[in-house]
Amino acid sequence: MADPSAATRLIEAYANTIDIEDRTDAITTPGELGAWLSAHDLLPRDAPVSDEDLARARALRAGLRERLLASNGEEPDRDLVAQAAEVLAGLPLTVRLSPADPLAPGPREGVSRALAVIAAAWAHTAATGEWLRLKQCPNHECGWVFWDATRSRTRRWCSMRVCGNRAKARAHAERNRAT
Repeated sequence: MADPSAATRLIEAYANTIDIEDRTDAITTPGELGAWLSAHDLLPRDAPVSDEDLARARALRAGLRERLLASNGEEPDRDLVAQAAEVLAGLPLTVRLSPADPLAPGPREGVSRALAVIAAAWAHTAATGEWLRLKQCPNHECGWVFWDATRSRTRRWCSMRVCGNRAKARAHAERNRAT
């Protein structure tokens, strides 16, 4: 399978700004959000970022992560998906007739435009079918978002060595306890 598109890599990077296993979050303050968006060329370095911007960005990320968990066969939290949909509904996004660039952020600047770029990246990922290969690890102690490069699109765990092995060990222990 080909590598993910730039749009899908952006979605993966954005979803992985939270690391459940390490208990870290790269966007807990407006300044951190601004730095992350700047590092990904989505926002000028000195652009202002408000607490409301941070709340919208975190809601969008939570909804995307839930959607990616669902693409791995798990049940998403409908409230988190609905909150992300609210954020999406308020973003400036322009639809163009050009097949090369059908979605583009609207004319507004700032964090709303940066989130619109992320929304357009999600639309590209969904429209191309790449979302089927972008999954969240179902181990709730991990939750890492990864690209499933297998031909059959059946990879379940971010790492068979770690999360997959843990799941197999737990299942084995459960079976042994039952007998």
